[in-house]
Amino acid sequence: MIVNTTKSIINLTNAPLKKEKYNILTFPTHERYESQLCKTGHNFYSFHMSNLKKWNKEQVPVPSNYYILPENDISGVEYDFILSQSKFWQFQIAIQINQQLNLPVISLEHTLPTPNVMQRNQIEAMKSMTGHFNVFISEFSKNAWGFQNNGIVIHHGIDTDTFKPLPIQKTNNILTVANDFVNRDYCLNYSGWKRITQGHKTRLVGDTKGLSVSAKSIEDLAEEYNKCKIYLNTSTLSPIPTSLLEAMSCGCAVVSTATCMIPEIIENGVNGFISNSEDELREYIDLLMNDDDLRAKMSINARKTIEDKFAQEKFVQTWNNLFDHIYEVCRK
Repeated sequence: MIVNTTKSIINLTNAPLKKEKYNILTFPTHERYESQLCKTGHNFYSFHMSNLKKWNKEQVPVPSNYYILPENDISGVEYDFILSQSKFWQFQIAIQINQQLNLPVISLEHTLPTPNVMQRNQIEAMKSMTGHFNVFISEFSKNAWGFQNNGIVIHHGIDTDTFKPLPIQKTNNILTVANDFVNRDYCLNYSGWKRITQGHKTRLVGDTKGLSVSAKSIEDLAEEYNKCKIYLNTSTLSPIPTSLLEAMSCGCAVVSTATCMIPEIIENGVNGFISNSEDELREYIDLLMNDDDLRAKMSINARKTIEDKFAQEKFVQTWNNLFDHIYEVCRK
């Protein structure tokens, strides 16, 4: 990494081995994921541009250590890292800022290549977008982007104190939580959801114009998970949907497509049901609707899976270890 100014050399040389709080320049991406990131205790500064995504305060309140910068303005803060969370637009801006500030770029990728909506040359170009450190949310997505021998996997961390079983009476509804469900049919499979749920009572939660609205708060969302008898995930191109993990943490009996990382998490018939056959998914729904004991068993196993594999404490500690490592490596 080339250092542009004498001042930055002095600052780096005199810096301690690690800092209590890092200043991290990032971009608005997924509110609930970034809320979890803020639990690392560091300061996150969100770079905004007009006509691009903003933090949705109606869904999730802005954490006290997450600062929304004026549009197109990064002045006034001495940053330690740049955290890009998407190759689709953020990475390019992060590289431009890096040319100005000369800071380590952490490339965190939440999504997958989308061959059904992108040309092959576009996908190959995006695969070549590498940060100084590359982070993925699953082994599946790391391999899909071609980083088999490079890159770090940090699994989601779920707040099991918020997303937990509650003493709420169940309804006969099948719940699905999805934002922009119709327009994101290519990855969330709204068309399949309509076919699978035909004839059943359903409940949709999420910001989808003309179809559904978001939960009023995180607590309200946890109640939504607890009210349903079954949680249905129909995604086809999502490494691991956060909503599916939250539902499992709440003790939902889950039925899901068997795509991406999901088969690594759900053992069919043990902590949920998975299949890529719509007929089978309908059969699983019918089975769970009519078997209280089976739902109860899957509820316990689903919750235990999240506690064992997606603990919030592990998520926070792994990110903090990575931040310390990057700071130590880049000051040498």
